[in-house]
Amino acid sequence: MENGEQKIFVWCDFTQGIEEAILHGFLIASILKKELCLIHLLEVDDENLAQSYSNRLKKIVSELGLLSDPVIIRYLVVKQDLITTLVDLAELYECLALVAHKDIAPVLLPYLQFAAFPFLFVSAKTNIEPIYKNIVVPVGYMKKCKDLALWASYLGRHNSAQINLYVSDDGKGNDQITVKNNLFSIQRFYNKFNFPSQVIQSASPTWKLQKASLAYAFSETNALLIIAGSYHTTFLDSLLGLTELKVIRNSHDLSVMCVNSQLDFYSICN
Repeated sequence: MENGEQKIFVWCDFTQGIEEAILHGFLIASILKKELCLIHLLEVDDENLAQSYSNRLKKIVSELGLLSDPVIIRYLVVKQDLITTLVDLAELYECLALVAHKDIAPVLLPYLQFAAFPFLFVSAKTNIEPIYKNIVVPVGYMKKCKDLALWASYLGRHNSAQINLYVSDDGKGNDQITVKNNLFSIQRFYNKFNFPSQVIQSASPTWKLQKASLAYAFSETNALLIIAGSYHTTFLDSLLGLTELKVIRNSHDLSVMCVNSQLDFYSICN
């Protein structure tokens, strides 16, 4: 497989939900005008099994190729550990995002910290186009919210998507000053483009913003929620439903993108 072009990867483990993941990945690749690659990670080093999965992916690629000429579609079958695979996807194969069904979230999320690209968890089977026309981005005092806004801008620019900046309320101290500075930086960047965006003032502090932004996203019917992965969750976080996995499990047919809060991700090249 050629490595020089940026790609949207789809996690293909051939369990329930693979069709939805491929459908969403195909749409994102079409919107961003990037290549699409279906990847399967082998659990055992078996040449016959590798060939079998290669044949299955090749058939899917052939079927997808009949739908649209502009999207270049490839497949990859590898036998190696997941951490090495995530590093290779970024450094060798120019991965921009990894799309997977939400059922796989418990498996993949612990490894987000090793990925220099976001994980997009999906589940909607029909009417998926409106999801990527309406994006919710939490804006709190965390520096990473600027990266969330940057990824949202790609869909804003290439898909004329509405971006909803859901802003925290952290009182009157230094945290609130940081929130305002983050919002100012994001708006200054967005003003360079013509896609629609708006600011929604929440009543939630930053530590509750992820859960509150999910509730707001539900009010939008169809939406993509972009959040940061934190990794250092506590028992209280889990109890209050503040973990990324809880957000994904309670997101119904919304799509949820999780961005690594520890690494800089690869940006889109036009």
